Amino acid sequence: MATQAQILFVLDNPKDETALREALASFYQLEFSYDPDQTLEMIEDSTPAVVVLSFRQDLISPLAIAHVLRNNPRTPYIGLIYISHQEANEWLDRAIMAGVDICLPEGRTMLETKSALESVLRLRSAKHEVQHINASFNSAYQRFRTLSPTDDVLGLGNHHFLSNQLRIEFRRAQRYQKNLVLLLVRIDCLSGTETMSPTQEKLLSSVAYTISSSVRFEIDYTGRSRDAEFFVILPETDIDGAISIAERIRTKISKLHVSPNNRHLATSVGVAHFNGDRGNFGTFDEFLNTAYIAVKSAQQHGGDQYWALDTSAEEIPEERTA
Repeated sequence: MATQAQILFVLDNPKDETALREALASFYQLEFSYDPDQTLEMIEDSTPAVVVLSFRQDLISPLAIAHVLRNNPRTPYIGLIYISHQEANEWLDRAIMAGVDICLPEGRTMLETKSALESVLRLRSAKHEVQHINASFNSAYQRFRTLSPTDDVLGLGNHHFLSNQLRIEFRRAQRYQKNLVLLLVRIDCLSGTETMSPTQEKLLSSVAYTISSSVRFEIDYTGRSRDAEFFVILPETDIDGAISIAERIRTKISKLHVSPNNRHLATSVGVAHFNGDRGNFGTFDEFLNTAYIAVKSAQQHGGDQYWALDTSAEEIPEERTA
């Protein structure tokens, strides 16, 4: 047996309750209140499917109740019917605009009341279905964003794409005993910033273009890893070539922006080099983690420099400052 919909009547005449129970109790689960000021508290406590407002008191306006219900995103959609005790069409228009679903005249019949309740319940069901569909679409969109190969803002490869591509290139380098380099490029002044302003995002767009234009087209891979950090994957590149590219990128980025105190845009670059002949990294994770260790070391030693490692067991080398 289907659960009966819960209807809350807010009345100022107790005599109305008897007639409503006789006519509607077999169809709905009824609740009654004679204190309009407590309407919102009752709604919060019981969450009825429909609220019917039928009172003349001015202590709380039906418009205020409608406004609260329609502007609370945490509350499921609740139908709202107003029994009008006024003849002014302008006031009824305001009630509808505020979120009242149906306005009925004071002299309505019980059949009209039941018909209005059924209409609002159908509306409520449709609203819930739309919310469910929207939630499903949003979930699908979030999954799509996760699987999408590009960063939303810059249009470059994102972390998911770059990680997969780096794994492929690492396996290829291992199999064919080729060189492979990973650069991690961090903008020092923006490193660790979770929320970027429009100005900062615009600056990162310039950084992204600078990086992508500094490497080989359709051979190397570039993209945004996270926040103000970028990946650069350089297949078949030795350590000398990697350092040359790291310095070229760092120098170009430094010219993008000059602060009021004449300081240029400082960049730290971590360089991890896989030597195919030596097989100096046994696993992909060792290789990737070494790049993170390298860029962190560059920042810890003052930033605005590159730091290169070609084995996960290598001790920290001498500082290499531009």
